[in-house]
Amino acid sequence: MAPWQSSFIKTYTLTDSYLSDAEPIVQWVKAEYTNMMGLPFCLGLNGAQGSGKSTLAAYLAAALGNDGLSVAVVSLDDFYLSPQERQMLAKNQHPLLKTRGVPGTHSILQAVDVVESFKAQRQFILPRFDKSQDKPLQSQFWQKVETPPDILIFEGWCIGLKPEPNVRLQSPVNSLEAKHDSSGTYRQYVNTCLAQDYQQLFSLLDRLIYLDVHTFERVYQWRLQQERQLKMRLGEGMNDHEVAEFIKYFERLTEWGLTSLPKQSDLTIFVNEAHRFVIE
Repeated sequence: MAPWQSSFIKTYTLTDSYLSDAEPIVQWVKAEYTNMMGLPFCLGLNGAQGSGKSTLAAYLAAALGNDGLSVAVVSLDDFYLSPQERQMLAKNQHPLLKTRGVPGTHSILQAVDVVESFKAQRQFILPRFDKSQDKPLQSQFWQKVETPPDILIFEGWCIGLKPEPNVRLQSPVNSLEAKHDSSGTYRQYVNTCLAQDYQQLFSLLDRLIYLDVHTFERVYQWRLQQERQLKMRLGEGMNDHEVAEFIKYFERLTEWGLTSLPKQSDLTIFVNEAHRFVIE
């Protein structure tokens, strides 16, 4: 184990098995980057909440960096609209859009601009979002990338998703939709957003990795664990009930991803109950 790997394992509180689990993924990314023949390589990484996508993105950046490649990482979460902007959406479109999460609650054209700038090898700025405060960090804390990297990893819970077929929108998927979106206006708006500017962003991805968690039931336990760690680190965050309600906003498209993404991703990685990666 190299010193940087030992440090990574300690920082992220992982077991040594993470290194052997992640190594085939590192090698796959290196091979795909080589196939790009020196062109800027934008790698999409999709995984449900708590699946480990942010940790994997950080590990890939560290491993590839150790091999001499320059890598930047950004999350779709960093492009969330401010509470004020979401409040306006809630007023003009549907009250559920007050809560961050679904397509329509991101500054998606800003994300498109970032990836297009990367592809053109221009300098760009990566925004950052403070989840504990539910608002973007002030711009002086954003990351200015003056020398464009070899690889940009773009991770997010709905990265690469196609819009849902209309037949799937007919019935509510959980109690949140049944109670607050009986007419289907909210889910139709979200799907329309996903079909438009989000596809422009996703078309810029050169490859897509999908972390397949098998079932949405795991998301609650993993997201709960994630939130508890956040509260321990920052002293602020959601309680267990708030987490249970929050993930309902993500259920519809997470379930759609479980159905659709294995067929369209370039690499599907199964995440088992112990959070181990399995490539079949």
